[in-house]
Amino acid sequence: MAIEILKRSRESFMWSSVVLAFAVVPLLGESSSAWAQIPQKMLVGYSSLSATQAVVWLAKEAGSFPRHGLDVELIYVGTGTKMTQAVVAGDLKIGQVGGAAPIAARLRGAEVKIIAVPYNTLALSLITQTDIRSMADLKGKRIGISRFGSNTDFGMRYLLKKHGIAEREVVLLQFGEAQAIFGALQTGAIQAGILSYPTTAAAIKKGFKELIDYSEIGLEFPNSNIVVTDRFLQSQHDVVRRFLMGFIEGIHRYKTDEAFTKRVMGKYLRLQDQTVLDETYKLFAPKIPKVPYPTPGGFRLALESLSEDPRARTARPEEFYDDSILRALEKEGFIQQLYR
Repeated sequence: MAIEILKRSRESFMWSSVVLAFAVVPLLGESSSAWAQIPQKMLVGYSSLSATQAVVWLAKEAGSFPRHGLDVELIYVGTGTKMTQAVVAGDLKIGQVGGAAPIAARLRGAEVKIIAVPYNTLALSLITQTDIRSMADLKGKRIGISRFGSNTDFGMRYLLKKHGIAEREVVLLQFGEAQAIFGALQTGAIQAGILSYPTTAAAIKKGFKELIDYSEIGLEFPNSNIVVTDRFLQSQHDVVRRFLMGFIEGIHRYKTDEAFTKRVMGKYLRLQDQTVLDETYKLFAPKIPKVPYPTPGGFRLALESLSEDPRARTARPEEFYDDSILRALEKEGFIQQLYR
């Protein structure tokens, strides 16, 4: 069903009969003379309604992509696995994917590469009932996650291992979406749950306790990734470069324009609660890096989360990402120029 939707979207994504020609003044690293072109149409996906994926929304709404000769249409594909499949199949040229799905796909032989990581930790919190004061208090309790094998599942098991609690000492229950976990907390069906923003902010506002914020414990993990196929990266290198230039401008807007960022997040998240938007912005804006480099430490932890696959135990982090375009843009001064 998801692939049929993607195909219909692609079929409807045809060249306009009205030819638009405009001159684009090159930024650092581009040709020294102005060049003109018709904006290249591109279908780009995002896999989560989360503040960690807001950069691509901001770049789209701010007009960053047209400045680099791209006419980007965004499409929502609700899971990282489906998003990765769509990129590999060519239904999408570029995807913004949460978690380890593209890493798992490459372990299975898919030619997919991560070219940027705009959020390099788990954007999750362990939210509990008010009588839970420590991790030890969770023994014998029911804990909500989205799905087995998800970031929430890995994140909870990571905490249990870190605090010396055996998995058999708790009961992990699947609820699908963060809102369903939040609902179970409110009814008392569970004593704790792994939530993401903005649901985390809503839970705190309701009086639940944020026992652990993953972004505060020094954990590296490729939570939000920009993904392409090896073939597209090699054959359309300039297109990928121009996409990343627009994307990096989106990061700049995220970090420097609070009012605009909150308006865009409210639009895509269908969220009007200004208190929740304020808290979400304050949490994420400082943690989005100016240059979204992948890190070996993050990929090592992602591979650890996939350790049931024996190939993950011997794989090297560098096999899964290519940061050459980001390094070139930084060397050329493109990022520095944005923040002057």
